[in-house]
Amino acid sequence: MKDWKDIEWIFEKDGALRDIYVQNATISDWKKVVNLLNSDYKLTFGACEDNLTNKIDFEYVEKMFADETGELERKSATIDLNGIIVKSYFFLEDQIEFDLWPEDIKTENELNFVLNFLSSLSSKLKKEVTLCGENQPEFPLIKIDTKNEIEKILTEKDAENLWKKSDQNVNRFTKLKSKIIMKFFPKLFEKKVLESANGEYKSTPKEKNVR
Repeated sequence: MKDWKDIEWIFEKDGALRDIYVQNATISDWKKVVNLLNSDYKLTFGACEDNLTNKIDFEYVEKMFADETGELERKSATIDLNGIIVKSYFFLEDQIEFDLWPEDIKTENELNFVLNFLSSLSSKLKKEVTLCGENQPEFPLIKIDTKNEIEKILTEKDAENLWKKSDQNVNRFTKLKSKIIMKFFPKLFEKKVLESANGEYKSTPKEKNVR
């Protein structure tokens, strides 16, 4: 693994979350993830603080995915990685997604808790798992694929070079507080327009990721 000093930029506090993704997912993948979380991790599941359980109800998750009325109570999962809080809101059936606050990762030891979590997901699913800026699945900052023995973590210089080489359109990214765009392309950042708050939230296929 690279030196922590080359990696800590990913977790600098900037007002935005960091997202964890498994793209091109299936309901079978979700079931495997729920089973893994229920068996190996400390968590809570529910909609409000006074009505939480310590296991994720997969049947209820399936109901949330199938609900088209918007009337079903939405429940989320909170996973505790040795003090690092990771959340999942079960947004999409075909994209597994978690988020965390970057300022919770201040040391290499805390980074290892996150990397171990990503590795566990990848091992269980036999798929690539990525950590990205908020709502930026196409630009992985950390990439783990245990099946193919891949563990790639971008330095700040790596990220800058990769962005410059890519043909990504800045308007594809949906979060105003994009550290990479703001830092390396301030003029483009100024012109960036947020997607409508009422726009449909869709998954991003892995094939669209910057490589």
